[in-house]
Amino acid sequence: MKKFLIPLLVVVAIGLSGLFVARFLFGDEDNWLCSNSEWVKHGNPSKPMPLTGCGEAKDGWTQQTFDEAGLSFKIPSDTTYRKEIADDAGRIRVASFYVEKGKPTDSNFYQLFFVYQPNLVGTQQELEKVKVGMDPTTIKEVTINGYKGIEGSITGPKAHYVTAILNDGKIYTISTWPPIPENKALTDQILATFSFK
Repeated sequence: MKKFLIPLLVVVAIGLSGLFVARFLFGDEDNWLCSNSEWVKHGNPSKPMPLTGCGEAKDGWTQQTFDEAGLSFKIPSDTTYRKEIADDAGRIRVASFYVEKGKPTDSNFYQLFFVYQPNLVGTQQELEKVKVGMDPTTIKEVTINGYKGIEGSITGPKAHYVTAILNDGKIYTISTWPPIPENKALTDQILATFSFK
């Protein structure tokens, strides 16, 4: 098992490093970010704080359900939704879904990736492990519709925003890529609609 895990971690670390570099070369550091349904100043934005659009689902959004995690939520009508289930002889090992807009080659591409591992017991200690690889200056506690968690930016070649929620002994992780403020704001709007059974 270790022979497989160590090379995998090395590949992931290299990938995350490249995305981190791309984030700072091409990302917009001075902007307003939607966090926990509130606008937060990031850097020194030239524009005033937006008055709307943070944590609010817009009209025309589509209701989705992800029964594997007992989750319902809304997504913008111009996005696509697909799920992937990895199982062992019919027993779910990992349940995940994507919400995407555009193509990865588009300048305005958006991807939200949700992961749930039903066999992983979620504890505060497990939640702390999510911080590994995060830029320490970006880590903060969040509450999403009453569910406590953390969020921050993963650094490296596969840089992305991550939000991890601890709910009823389970951890749910939500990644946003590419890690630009507009994509983070859209993810925050979707997260504001999350409701677990």
